[in-house]
Amino acid sequence: MEMIIHFTVLPDGMDLDGLKRNLDEVLEEDGWLTGSGQGPQGGYVELELEDERTNPKHGILAVKGYLQRAGFAPDTAIELAGVPVGIYE
Repeated sequence: MEMIIHFTVLPDGMDLDGLKRNLDEVLEEDGWLTGSGQGPQGGYVELELEDERTNPKHGILAVKGYLQRAGFAPDTAIELAGVPVGIYE
């Protein structure tokens, strides 16, 4: 299952490489990064969540919880199946 994280700004002290390292640790073997980018208007990170051995819901909740704990802005969203959802919803 593909997940895309859309952000307008990263938390203070974090860069895109740091975000990717942290997500890699959070997901462990439940998923992997497939792409990322950042520009003046914000950025994105694409993830593929493992759904053959485990329920992808575990990866979704782990990523969402990480983003909240890391202090991402309220306009940060995760997109699943083309539907964006705020991380605090």
